Amino acid sequence: MEKNLRVCPIDGFYRGFECPKCGQEGRNLMYPDEVDAIGRILAGILRHFPENYGIKLSKNGYAKIYSIVPAIKTQRRKFGWLAPIHIEALGKTDERGRYQVNESGEIRATYDHTIPVILDDLPVDDIPDILYYQTTEEEFSLIRETGISPSDKTYIHLSSTFRKTYVTGLFHVDDPLVIGINTDELRKKIPVYRASKEVYLTTEIPPEFILSIEQEKIELSQEEREEVENYKERRERRILGEKNNLKH
Repeated sequence: MEKNLRVCPIDGFYRGFECPKCGQEGRNLMYPDEVDAIGRILAGILRHFPENYGIKLSKNGYAKIYSIVPAIKTQRRKFGWLAPIHIEALGKTDERGRYQVNESGEIRATYDHTIPVILDDLPVDDIPDILYYQTTEEEFSLIRETGISPSDKTYIHLSSTFRKTYVTGLFHVDDPLVIGINTDELRKKIPVYRASKEVYLTTEIPPEFILSIEQEKIELSQEEREEVENYKERRERRILGEKNNLKH
């Protein structure tokens, strides 16, 4: 269910109607459609194309919040109301834990980058002994011999559950194959970073740490189905837009 972004005078930022800690109805900051729109822009800036908004990221992927706000307002006039508090609140309440806001007024994405960033300051504790990776039957025969390296992302992304891995795989292929990664042994040679509650990162997975696992039968929830369909629609629109730009 979509939730408003609010601030409680006692307990700070939250998403929903009532503060989950004290039960008060806080002041509204952003409606769900605004959260979605600003969130997409913010993800683009911090993960993929900061230069499009004139933003410079630190080597660890941080950007100054006070520089993000005018950059967005300049290109998207309808967000003239945007202020640093909105970016801070969005980052701190993201339900997937995709962002970090530090004490210096900076924000970064913790995963899904397609630009070079160094995330070796992420936590390396509380890493499950086995994590999961999505591939295909065709690719699996190759990576069992050569291992896994980052493709279109700066880091290899691993998930904490079979289900999350399978659903994420559906964003890209119709029948993903989920494999296991022996992270208990991998960490003895290559660091594994905890990027969020469900996402873990590493730079390389040699073949000896790859596990064949039994495939589970997954029935998608309505929310998961809509998420996959929306992602594919956005991707098709983006590809179509790129083709039209090439024609002109």
